[in-house]
Amino acid sequence: MLLQSITERTWYLPGANNLAIVTTGAGGAIAIDTGLDKDTGRLLRKALEAAGLTLRAIINTHHHADHIGGNSYLLRNIPDVQVYAPPLEAALIEHPILEPTYLNHGASPAAALRTRWLLAQGTPVHQLIGDLERINKGDTFDWQVAGESFEVISLPGHSIAQVGVAYDGVCFAADGFFGSAVLAKHGVPYAHDIAAQLASLERLAARDDAWFLPGHGPLVAHEDMQAMLAVNRAAITQSSTSVLRALRQPGTLDAITGRVLRALGQELAGIPQYVIFAGAIAAHLTYLEQQGLVQAMLEESGITWQSNVTR
Repeated sequence: MLLQSITERTWYLPGANNLAIVTTGAGGAIAIDTGLDKDTGRLLRKALEAAGLTLRAIINTHHHADHIGGNSYLLRNIPDVQVYAPPLEAALIEHPILEPTYLNHGASPAAALRTRWLLAQGTPVHQLIGDLERINKGDTFDWQVAGESFEVISLPGHSIAQVGVAYDGVCFAADGFFGSAVLAKHGVPYAHDIAAQLASLERLAARDDAWFLPGHGPLVAHEDMQAMLAVNRAAITQSSTSVLRALRQPGTLDAITGRVLRALGQELAGIPQYVIFAGAIAAHLTYLEQQGLVQAMLEESGITWQSNVTR
């Protein structure tokens, strides 16, 4: 597969995960995320070789396995590549066991959670991008990577300290938003923090880049971006509504997750997909609690959530 041009200095390898490339001059290249595993890493390496480019650095926008899984292959096979990542995300990139651990309520992950979907191979992060306070505040700032200046956009929400980067009129938005088909497939878009996810959408809405590339979904032109963001807002709002409807009767997280799945007609492929979906439901419960719409109680059956909405 060949790299697809966006602008003179920016490219991407389309797929289930979009892998972006910025050229640095003198045949150098910077990758923005590396996909799920060694196969995507190998695919990216071959695409770079076909374009006459040599990888110099990797920017990891966040720690999820489908964005860092190609790191290990690329670091093993290409000399002197440096990895850049936001703080906190960097710790999870270096110690990826933490992802299935937090999805397993902080316990050592069961065998079903030790798969490539949740457990990438850890790699060093050589340089941090910005600081956590700046990212949590939603700041935009400039950062040097392999001699090139990027505009870093704070996009927490989908992940705890996710960033996007902009270069040459292109905003590489990571999982700050999703394509319509991706939203339709998953029903409830994954998030760590719903309020932060919505704020990141507004941050993207204020931008004037010519192009926007999500981690999952087609390239979006500036004139189509507001409509795409509206679809994302609607999906998040609908997800919160689905969770609230599932609380017409109190229930545990697992009970609520099951109710939402049935209401959406969703079927999940396996345990990794279930814990990711349940994690998103938990994020919506927290968001609804912040608004005073639901509350958690400890009962004999465990932590039970109930609605505060008067019917």
